[in-house]
Amino acid sequence: MIGHAPLARRCVALLFILVCALICQAARIGVTTGDESARRRIEELRAEIARHDALYFKQAKPEITDAEYDRLKQELAFLETANPQLAAPAPAVGDDRTGSLPDVPHRERMGSLDKAYTEAEWRAFHARLTKALGRTDLVFVVEPKYDGLAISLTYERGELVRAVTRGDGKEGDDVTAQVRAIESLPHTLRPGAQPAPALVELRGEIHVEIAEFVRINREREAAGEEPFAHPRNLAVGTLKSADDSEVADRRLSLVLFGWGAWQGGAAPKSQLEFLGQLGAWGLPVVKDIRIARTADEAWAAVNTLSRDRAKLGFPIDGAVVKLDDVALRARLGESDTAPRWAIACKYAPERAATILRGITLQVGRTGVLTPVAEFDPVAVGGATISRATLHNRDEIARRDLRLGDTVEIERAGEVIPAVVGVRLDRRPAEARPYLFPARCPACDTPLVAKSDEAAVRCVNARCPAQRQRRLEHFASAQAVDLDGFGAATIAALVKAGHLKTPVDFYRLRPTDLLAVEGIGEKTADRLLAAIERSKSAELWRFVAGFSIPQVGAVTSRELAALAGDLAGFARLGGDRLKTAVDQAVAESVADFLSRAENQSDLRALIAAGVRAKADPLARANLQGKVFVFTGTLPGLPRAQAAQLVQAAGGVVRDSVSRQTDYVVAGEGAGENLAEATRLGVRVLSPREFTAMLALP
Repeated sequence: MIGHAPLARRCVALLFILVCALICQAARIGVTTGDESARRRIEELRAEIARHDALYFKQAKPEITDAEYDRLKQELAFLETANPQLAAPAPAVGDDRTGSLPDVPHRERMGSLDKAYTEAEWRAFHARLTKALGRTDLVFVVEPKYDGLAISLTYERGELVRAVTRGDGKEGDDVTAQVRAIESLPHTLRPGAQPAPALVELRGEIHVEIAEFVRINREREAAGEEPFAHPRNLAVGTLKSADDSEVADRRLSLVLFGWGAWQGGAAPKSQLEFLGQLGAWGLPVVKDIRIARTADEAWAAVNTLSRDRAKLGFPIDGAVVKLDDVALRARLGESDTAPRWAIACKYAPERAATILRGITLQVGRTGVLTPVAEFDPVAVGGATISRATLHNRDEIARRDLRLGDTVEIERAGEVIPAVVGVRLDRRPAEARPYLFPARCPACDTPLVAKSDEAAVRCVNARCPAQRQRRLEHFASAQAVDLDGFGAATIAALVKAGHLKTPVDFYRLRPTDLLAVEGIGEKTADRLLAAIERSKSAELWRFVAGFSIPQVGAVTSRELAALAGDLAGFARLGGDRLKTAVDQAVAESVADFLSRAENQSDLRALIAAGVRAKADPLARANLQGKVFVFTGTLPGLPRAQAAQLVQAAGGVVRDSVSRQTDYVVAGEGAGENLAEATRLGVRVLSPREFTAMLALP
């Protein structure tokens, strides 16, 4: 055996090499498979984050908590780090621009803040600061984190000349007229010990105080209007309404706590000095600040604000901890997204206990029934609420909810409140289990539940509740965007017999609208104008508005690109669908198009003058291409240009990097054009861009 040792070793070595080769081959296969899996997940995350950005920044109607949103961003960052070939430069902040207001550049970038959700995250931030600065004798200012809309005010020689939302951090919406209507804001700075600089950008937050929020919602409910979900929702909607009289009527408030550009005169040397100067100028200043000199003191101040937030009178969703010394801030600098000298400590959702009195059912546009808990009114998260979603039948069983139970309600920021627990120790003897009905509460049709779904459905396509929800969805900003057609208006038109299907919007006459209580001639004209505008909306909006199961915003764009126009959509066949979308979507769309009533509606929409077509760019080969826009594009708003790129699978970023494929430079192009030239990125003129898309 000893004589065979070298041979044995050679055999082992060969076997080892063979195994390694097999492992490498498997790894190569895995990498390919992994790349595809990662690519799909990255695309999903980008689309999901973009959707939540739009919900939060543009509509003030978020569906998830800040923590859940940050987890999505963290997952995307992890995947892009692990797959650098799939990475794309990320926007610095969410974009709150509407596309309907003029864009105005900030003189200095208006970024966001990094976040800490736990004490450990705060202490890690503090440790980074002390290590970077090489000292521990630091002073921090702890301020309430107001829950509203970020704003930048420009004063020139003491006069207010411009008010701009944060937008994408580089430019935002011009809301000067609306902000001038805020009663607490002086248009001229009061002379003080230090004269006003030649120019200064002051940063702050516009919000609605809790008392005003309650007053406005009571008035809306008395008028039969839908109340606002949260103070931030009210503040954003009011400021971007382009109606400065509404700003005054709703008594928006504003506080200031930071600055950007500062030209002329001595800039503040500390945060405390700056806040004192704001007061001397007669400006509204952030309230309830605390001073801290250690990590322990700062965290204690954060917790004190959390404990006292119900008494503050204005909505907050955390505390901001800032380094006081401006010179030390300069040493730390900023990352691509946020300053390194400040952090937002976000609060855990507030909870409150109340009595569950009943459970009602809401019928959605696809027939899914959502149970809603009805309970004694309770104050949570800065609002008084009496209802919360229970999601589905299984949730009731899982929590063993019974009528008469004491339940815990949670509300994180402006997110819809939810029942998160039951106090079994307080369960009364008379508490009754809830029996889920067997028939639809709106049309009495037997309900259906699939074995692999938690959802319970009404399958009656003519169910009046479903019809109402489908009409609301068709008119919403997520679909055709019939501005002014809210739930109450649609309900009144349904009740009057004027609305049954989406095509009926295009049959409405002035007399139909004027017959609705509360609609006058001006409102009727505005509603009819919205209908007329929608006739040339993008095709994907109509596809999304048809409430086809499995078809959301992304899939509707794919289908629109496949169809070209409404007539083409009506003709889409099963074989063609299966080559473009997955089987579940193909079957759902084929089922929708096989129904005679739907084909009739499509023909009626075309006859009514609807000219919806797919975006030409949706047919271009721009998958994964990164675009940056700079300057003004004649006849094409930047928001619309960005939507065209995204519809084709392209990516729009705010700044130029080596990953940028094209920079579209219009009139007044700025730093991005210079950076593109430096990096050798291809620059397109507006004419070249429209030619690429085959736009007229």
